[in-house]
Amino acid sequence: MDSLVKVNSTKKILTDLNRCIVKKKPFSIVRFGDAVHGIVCVFTCPDIIDNGKWSGDKGKKLSNSILGQLTIPTKRRKQVVNRVIVSANRANYCDSYDAYKLLGSNYLGILGRKWKEIHEGAGITNTNYCSCFVHYFSIVDGEYNLFDIMKGRRIFCITSKIGILDKVKEVSGAKEIVGCHIPGRGRGRKHFRNHFSKTIGLIRTNAKNFDLFLIGAGLLGKIYCDEVKKNGGRAFDCGRLFDFWSEKRKIDSRPKRFLVYNNSKLLCDRIKTGAKGVW
Repeated sequence: MDSLVKVNSTKKILTDLNRCIVKKKPFSIVRFGDAVHGIVCVFTCPDIIDNGKWSGDKGKKLSNSILGQLTIPTKRRKQVVNRVIVSANRANYCDSYDAYKLLGSNYLGILGRKWKEIHEGAGITNTNYCSCFVHYFSIVDGEYNLFDIMKGRRIFCITSKIGILDKVKEVSGAKEIVGCHIPGRGRGRKHFRNHFSKTIGLIRTNAKNFDLFLIGAGLLGKIYCDEVKKNGGRAFDCGRLFDFWSEKRKIDSRPKRFLVYNNSKLLCDRIKTGAKGVW
């Protein structure tokens, strides 16, 4: 096995986030996961992936399909991808697949195996790493979690699942939760065309007025997280947590080896398999 990079534990990252809230310091965590790693690779270093759906013409078609669903004009797609890369470089933490290498190659696709090459090829120089699935492990019941941080604080959420926020406020004990609604994926939803600039404006106005921004907005969410930090706020790229909270998705893929989602608590129960030392 190749030498592994250091991946910071979820507890360390959440502790750091809480410290930044207390001291009113800017913070962001930006996760690429599979799709954004694939898109970044296709636009900046396509020769790294030589097989599978992210390679060659298939990779171009898939990337442009995703960006098209966000209604990002063709002539602006490279610019948006570059902005995502800048967001990762300026973040307190960006994601690495190396924690999953400990489980063996069966748990990694080609993007996971070549994530470091993609970072180098794309010019991502941030080496303060989190797990790709830190958002899953940030809501584990009985451990220091996101709800502990949210309790008694003012939270700004950017999500398409705006209807779940009252329940999240009740369960987390947050003092206030304000929601900014963005559409889900789909050309008809017109995320970039009709919502991007407005959302950036709301972030700039409110970045310092809230303790924490929770952002579940796909690829454009990486830019939103960076915009929060640039303007003095704190942002957590929480990905699919809003889907879990609204019961639209279950724990799947690699994390289901370790976690089971509990709908009533809006938290996960950890399966005791020894993974706690890794995440």
